[in-house]
Amino acid sequence: MRCQECDHQNTEGAWLCINCGAKLPRPEDQESTAESSSKPAEPATERDEPSRFAPQISENLRRLRDRTERERARQRPAQASPGSSGSFLGIPIVVWGLVLFVFIAFIYAMSALQ
Repeated sequence: MRCQECDHQNTEGAWLCINCGAKLPRPEDQESTAESSSKPAEPATERDEPSRFAPQISENLRRLRDRTERERARQRPAQASPGSSGSFLGIPIVVWGLVLFVFIAFIYAMSALQ
């Protein structure tokens, strides 16, 4: 399928040109334009108005957001308050104790060499 904008050969069934990004003509679009040109113009009906879908979309988005928040809350472990977490500067106290022990052992070993 050739792009009408840049004349690049695209794969069959592509929607957009991989070279320039232009919309490629689709067989369905060509059929619908042929049908619409043969039929007389109809007045806009209720099903043509996108605003009638807005309440349903909003409700579906709200449900999806609520479900996502519930799943995140279930997956997230219970967070303790910052003071009771047993950490200093974001590092657990146990790690600080280990670092202090290694530091004292290093100082003791260095003093023994003199």
